[in-house]
Amino acid sequence: MASFVGLTYQGFSWLARALVWILYAGKISRLREDLEAAEIRIYPEAYLSVVGFFLLLSIAASIIIIWLTNFLFVAVIPPIVLFLGYAFPSIKAQDRAAKLDMEAPFMAAYISVMATGGLSPYVSMRRLKNCELLPHTSKTARRIELDVQLKGMDPVAAIESSAEQVPSREYRDFLMGYVHTLRTGGDVVHYLITKTELMFRDLAAKLRAFGERAATLLESYIALVILSTLGISIVYMTSIAFQGYWRGGFTSENFFLYAYVLIPVISILFIYLSDLSSFHEPIYEMAPYKVFAATLPLMIFLTLVMFFPYILPGLALLPFTSRFTSFLSFLRELLDLERGFEPTLGLGISLIAGTLPAAIAHSYYNRKRGRKIVNEVTNFLRDVTEARKTGASPESCIIQLASRPYGSFSKHLKIVARQIRWGQPLRVMYETLKRKISSWFALINLYLLVDATEVGGGSPETLETMARFGEMQSSLEKEKMAALRPLMIMPYIGSAILVFSTIITVDFMHSAVFSISRQAVPYVQLVTTIVPALVFQSYLTGIVAGKISTGNVSAGFKHAIVLTAITLILIIVMRFLKVLLPW
Repeated sequence: MASFVGLTYQGFSWLARALVWILYAGKISRLREDLEAAEIRIYPEAYLSVVGFFLLLSIAASIIIIWLTNFLFVAVIPPIVLFLGYAFPSIKAQDRAAKLDMEAPFMAAYISVMATGGLSPYVSMRRLKNCELLPHTSKTARRIELDVQLKGMDPVAAIESSAEQVPSREYRDFLMGYVHTLRTGGDVVHYLITKTELMFRDLAAKLRAFGERAATLLESYIALVILSTLGISIVYMTSIAFQGYWRGGFTSENFFLYAYVLIPVISILFIYLSDLSSFHEPIYEMAPYKVFAATLPLMIFLTLVMFFPYILPGLALLPFTSRFTSFLSFLRELLDLERGFEPTLGLGISLIAGTLPAAIAHSYYNRKRGRKIVNEVTNFLRDVTEARKTGASPESCIIQLASRPYGSFSKHLKIVARQIRWGQPLRVMYETLKRKISSWFALINLYLLVDATEVGGGSPETLETMARFGEMQSSLEKEKMAALRPLMIMPYIGSAILVFSTIITVDFMHSAVFSISRQAVPYVQLVTTIVPALVFQSYLTGIVAGKISTGNVSAGFKHAIVLTAITLILIIVMRFLKVLLPW
């Protein structure tokens, strides 16, 4: 990567200097600040050289495509490339700020708990430098340690410098307040605990606002998809029905461009908007995405042999596609559907088959993650705190509590108690639970318990602070789920309305035009073009709904499969009930 940047800077530095004047009016300081905030370690003019290289590449590619295909719309690609290159550092900086804002209350809780055990915030930050549960905070902690050890800075000055450079307001306010309290001789521990409680209350308010924004985003997406698809379908059907009287109408190519290019772009835009405003856990399970990447070639292959032969008839002549098209014809006849529904069935089967393994993987890891385990771990921490007040050691408290019922957490707790009886340290307990539990909320609480015990011996005051923050986190999780649960009704209703309205409109157009002008509408062409797009849009609606409602795209795999299946079933049921007139 470094050599590529060096080559582009050597060959296109002249273009970088031009872009400095075009984009920044000759002042490159803002780009330098954005690159620093985004942690992009690259010289500003070298970055603009890379942008200039891809700009020239996109211009050349656009000219070739326009010359070969006469598709003038690709002329928008170079401006888009330039805009993305200009906006990327700012977007990256905002993304980093949002993630640090989310981690800040938990970083503050850790520092506050450690402070009750006698550790300074600098030492606490050093202990966080290898914390996988707070990945972005750990990066800033490593930077603070480098400033102290390599640059010789005072720890307090290093913390202040980090707070000034990091784009997160929550992170900056917390650490700057600590620095001010320390320098003025105030009660640092009281400040840390009070400020942390305030940060958790602010996070709860953000969660409530996120629920409202998520509902607005999902409603807007569904309304946009329904209205635009229904409107475009009517325009396309009108163009086909009256093509003998209306030249230059809406063509099949225009509809494909809308259904399979514009709608995915709109879906990605809403996923991005949701990502900007959603509540993210710092770590999440990547296995469902890996499974989806592994099965994506299967989806692409099935789409090529079960959908594209009907859209691009030349593919139907290939030998290996005949078996699949014959199967779809047999399935269509078995379901008593008219000719033209084969690509709908083929696309639906392709999307479901390619996504089902990833949906199963998400379901498996979601069960392992366990929504209820957060409450159970919180109750366990409270019981440990109360047991510790009797004078028993933290290890004895854990062994005693292993016999109590804590739901799905009990089986893990019994293993931990057995390890403690064998003389294993509490750090081994955490490593054991980390392999068996994937809930971030539960793990961060257990991480606090282990570190608090290692630092201060798990004093009752320290454990009380930790338990109180754990209860705040559990309350946040409950508020989040309560705010998002009602959202999942809308995509199912919206998809059903879209399918029902569009197919009824196709049937109406077919009957009305034939009754008025005695001119037959190419019904097979309409069905082949429009109905598969409904299946594809239902699939995308499930992906978007899962992302908006939970914050994870992998949660949308299940909804995408269910919505795709419902769309296919609804089409078949409507034909069975003779809602559509036969050909």
